[in-house]
Amino acid sequence: MIVIAAKGDSNMVEETGDWKWAVVVASFFVQFIICGISYSIGIFHIVFKDIFEHDHFDTSWVGSILLYVTALTSIVLRCFMSQFGFRISVMLGGVISSIGLGLGMFVTDLYQVYLTFGVITGIGFGLACTPSIMAVEQYFNHKRFQALSIVMGGIGAGIITFPVVIKYLLEYAAWRGTLLTLSGISLNLCVCGAVMFPVAKGRQVRLMPLLSCLPLRNIVFHGMCIANLFWSFGSTIIYIYLPSYAMEFGTDFGTASFLISCIGMSAFTTRMVFAFMGHNSALDDITSVLCSVGLGVVVTGICPLLIDDYAGQIGYCILYGFYSGYWTTFLQQASRELVGPEYIAMGNGYLSFMIALGSLLGGPAAGLLIQEEAEFEYAFYLAGASLLWSSVIMLMFKYQQCGTDSYPEDQSIKEQKKPLVNHIHDEFKPSFNAMKDGDRIIV
Repeated sequence: MIVIAAKGDSNMVEETGDWKWAVVVASFFVQFIICGISYSIGIFHIVFKDIFEHDHFDTSWVGSILLYVTALTSIVLRCFMSQFGFRISVMLGGVISSIGLGLGMFVTDLYQVYLTFGVITGIGFGLACTPSIMAVEQYFNHKRFQALSIVMGGIGAGIITFPVVIKYLLEYAAWRGTLLTLSGISLNLCVCGAVMFPVAKGRQVRLMPLLSCLPLRNIVFHGMCIANLFWSFGSTIIYIYLPSYAMEFGTDFGTASFLISCIGMSAFTTRMVFAFMGHNSALDDITSVLCSVGLGVVVTGICPLLIDDYAGQIGYCILYGFYSGYWTTFLQQASRELVGPEYIAMGNGYLSFMIALGSLLGGPAAGLLIQEEAEFEYAFYLAGASLLWSSVIMLMFKYQQCGTDSYPEDQSIKEQKKPLVNHIHDEFKPSFNAMKDGDRIIV
């Protein structure tokens, strides 16, 4: 979840001209490369496990560390992004991630992979990911939502493309050559960053404090943190172990790798549908229940029934991809109704940390369960239960209707929900007042 608060100039669009769309394309490819490589961790899990002959628990730390460090870097190195700007951050992130992947050619032990593929590459990805989206924000005023929707499409496009690319690279260049090739691809982040010139006049992005104590006074915000933790925990298990689980039932390596692409196709389609509906689109109560809880129950309970057949495996991936794409929209709407975007902005650091923590713990926890039970089935029950519980937590708060005033005379007014936290600290009032003049906090 990325939150930006900005104070702008109405003449900004005319000053930046058409170059703003070049920045959108560059940011699209930043997300394309970072998420494409990061969410292909299930393929690398199989490769590193076979090469270094470690169990699932030890090998799972590679992908978990990569996701954890990527998410955590956006918090820890925030001061660097503020000091040197988005352009330098993205370019430096490209260099660091390329070095991390390139050093993977020389590793001789799995614990060295933790450092190169996990820590160093994760730092580079974390430095480049968030600033690339913030750079788009400073160029747009009226078409900001459409621009950010295009950028977010790079996530799904990367998940669709990179598993297939990595599979062919492994066949023709082996694992060391694959890491070297991905290192070269990551250098293109520097090219993307070079396009993101700071705006000389007009819109200047003012970053909100990520770790304000104000949101912690709200019990709903705590619920959001826990929901993000469970969602990240369950999703990490699926991305790491799905190809391995499929191969247990005789699916070949190349076909198992394609399952990750199926998730990307489904999630990409779902996100684009909701993006087309617009940021003001609403989800009715029935849709919220069916998609959040209904799909959660299906994903949790149906996996062992489908996974023994390849057609069933694709069906499971489509269901999970739809569920994953929907969750983003549902969480944004529920957050806007229950807490308000300004408080999400001030507490974004806590949310990012919970996402990082779930990514770090998910893979190893499932690895221990697989070793203990000698089956993948229970690990996927754990993943499904975590995803389901994250949805249940948000629905519990959503249907408490906290923060809703009672207006029996006017049903249209009754349906309007207000943020639960009603008092804003004085130091943040200028930022929120700017929103009334057309500026917007993006969650």
